[in-house]
Amino acid sequence: MLHELLVTLSGYPGDIFRPFPQEPEVATTFAVTDFPMLHPAEKEGLDRLAQLGFYFKEFNAFIASCRSCSHHSSQKNGTPGPSQPGLYLTALANSLEKKLQTYRQVIVDTELAILSGEDNLGGIVPLPTIAARFAPFQLVFPAIASLIKEIQSASTSNTPFVGGRLINLLQDKAASGVPIQKEWMDELLRGCCSVMMRQIVCWVVYGQIQDPFEEFFIVRCRPASSAGDTGRSSASLLQSRSATSFSATRKTSANTFAAPVAKWQTEYALDERMIPAMIPSTLVEAMLFIGKSIATAGQAQPKPTPIPQSMTARHLELILPLVDAVSKPSGLDNRSISGEILNVNQLTSVIHQIRRDIANHLWVVVQVGEKVIRTLKSFRRYFLLCDGEYGLGLIEVLEEFKRNRLSRLGQFSSATSASVSIRDHDLGGMLSKAAQNTPAQDDPALHSFELRLLKVPKAQGGSGDSMDVTATTTTGMFDDQLLGIPVRLWYTLAWPLDLFLTSEDIEHYGDVFAFLVTVRKAQVKLQQAWIDVKALTQQMTSRRRGRGARAYDKRIKGTDNINTDYEQEAEMLKYIGTIRSDMIFVVDCLWTYIQMDVIGPTFDSLLQTIVTHDADYRHPAGNPNGSASSHSFDSIHSSHAEALHEIRRACFLTSTTLSSTVKSILSGTETFCGILGRRAAGQDGFQAGIGEEQDESVWQDWTEVSRLNQAFRDDTKKLFSRLSIVSRSGTLGDGPILKRSVSGLGSSLLGNGPSSFDVIRQVDQLLLRLEYSKAMWFSNAEKG
Repeated sequence: MLHELLVTLSGYPGDIFRPFPQEPEVATTFAVTDFPMLHPAEKEGLDRLAQLGFYFKEFNAFIASCRSCSHHSSQKNGTPGPSQPGLYLTALANSLEKKLQTYRQVIVDTELAILSGEDNLGGIVPLPTIAARFAPFQLVFPAIASLIKEIQSASTSNTPFVGGRLINLLQDKAASGVPIQKEWMDELLRGCCSVMMRQIVCWVVYGQIQDPFEEFFIVRCRPASSAGDTGRSSASLLQSRSATSFSATRKTSANTFAAPVAKWQTEYALDERMIPAMIPSTLVEAMLFIGKSIATAGQAQPKPTPIPQSMTARHLELILPLVDAVSKPSGLDNRSISGEILNVNQLTSVIHQIRRDIANHLWVVVQVGEKVIRTLKSFRRYFLLCDGEYGLGLIEVLEEFKRNRLSRLGQFSSATSASVSIRDHDLGGMLSKAAQNTPAQDDPALHSFELRLLKVPKAQGGSGDSMDVTATTTTGMFDDQLLGIPVRLWYTLAWPLDLFLTSEDIEHYGDVFAFLVTVRKAQVKLQQAWIDVKALTQQMTSRRRGRGARAYDKRIKGTDNINTDYEQEAEMLKYIGTIRSDMIFVVDCLWTYIQMDVIGPTFDSLLQTIVTHDADYRHPAGNPNGSASSHSFDSIHSSHAEALHEIRRACFLTSTTLSSTVKSILSGTETFCGILGRRAAGQDGFQAGIGEEQDESVWQDWTEVSRLNQAFRDDTKKLFSRLSIVSRSGTLGDGPILKRSVSGLGSSLLGNGPSSFDVIRQVDQLLLRLEYSKAMWFSNAEKG
């Protein structure tokens, strides 16, 4: 009986201990089914011991299945399949196999004690003596069996326990008040963490991903069509990730144009499902940065910049002790039961040291600082319209295109207008043409900029490579203000600028550019409107002197209301001149506020920060505080992100209500200038009383001018009131919309730092310009 019990404890049933329940049901234990000579208490004790043997059998089957699948998959180039456990489950199985050696040893020791008579008590071996030897396993085997069952149940679902998910599961199981359960779970967790640490070493030291089963939290994205590649397809990755997997401040809608792919931003990404809870998100992003830097620098075109072997060897010396500490615990006194399998503090220190080394090396070797400064200066010149001559030239070119190209679209009949489309190449050369006879003509940076159309997606009826003018939608508030159709200025990123800039940043610059062009265009047209008002006044004076044919005809006929008509027209022109003066005052205040109060100081501070960082990188010995070691690519990226966000906030682009009000004001001024331009191009101006048809046309335009004046004053008053609320409340009401995960993000954006009211102070300056520079213009109720 006792020997058959030991055989059963080894996982093999016999004549007395049989699988229960019997077939065709699924057995869940070994039990004594047909032995009437046993006392019920003895039978119950034997069944409890036999249950351990059934658990042991299930454990061995699980270990064998993990090892056989892993071996089979290795013979097929690591192509993952639904039945393959992966590296982490294999490590768990190996760790479980090692822990089960203690159980096997207890079986051997028990048999020796029985044969030697050590456990004999009056010629017999008491059952409680044997049960006492296996008592610890009564506590841990059910927990291990539950763990395996949970893993196997999830293996056929969409969220199997692999990679970081398995580590999180083991960490939860290890949080037990039963010491032996915690010990066993910690040992299994240690095996999985050992695999993860080896993957981390491959990534942060060599820039390589060793992940044949797609379990690592850093993945290499590949197109879905690249079959057989070890990288994860971008389609499947996007489908499996949560909405926050790729941090972004703005989702690019399907109707936007296809942005140029920047390898730094798109080839490697984080799979948040696989990130273990024990590793902070900032540490994971630091690892992502390190590996991307090494991989991208080693494959950079036209000249690769591999990391020196001496630096690689030094990084190995830093991180390998952590791998050894996880893989090879130094006995029972290593505090493994405390749950500290991986020393996250030491890992964080090592990772940040490696990160600083990589960042410093690439900064100096690739000469990143100089390129970033030159690029940001070109952004300021072209995106932010700080080159006045170029800005005027661009507006002139855009207006010429609208007159010559877009005006012809209205000549087509409704039957053919659907086939009329504008393509990207129609806008080619517009930037170069705008730069002619300006300092920007010989600027090589201009070739990296281009105007692009925002296309309608195919799912909505678009052709994919062209855009139907009648079916246009926009992604920005002011994109359709450049040409009347959605157009965006784009910059083509190249190495190493894509270390700092993303296509998302370029989109934000495009938003600011469209807004600035709209403001500048309104300013230019209002300046031209002054010439139109003068021309209308000159026409009126000429007619009054008798030089106009129609006025001469009136004098011959002896009409009595000639002077009345002239006085009425003069009052009209005086009123129109007042409207134009008020409009250009508001637009000038807005333009001065943007360029002098917002863009100027913000960009000057940003460039000065980068110059300081660059000096610290290149001359660390001259920096007694050693601040160069605290800088990295992300510090520059963070400073730039903060500056760009502050500019967008100060331009009201993050507030829909404010930007809509500004757009309404600028659209009204453009319509007003269009009426003046059309009237000035004729010979009759705003003269009244010359035929019913002429009177109707005059009064229609005059009614529209009056409506535009009232709308302008209402919108301006609304803007002033809302900005006053902003000034009093201390917030724009848009919230901290910047959600990019950048360490050290400026606190001024979140409203919890000493400079949290920089934008509010800028708004106060705009309010002062609008109110007190015009003799209490907004406070004077009779002005309207």
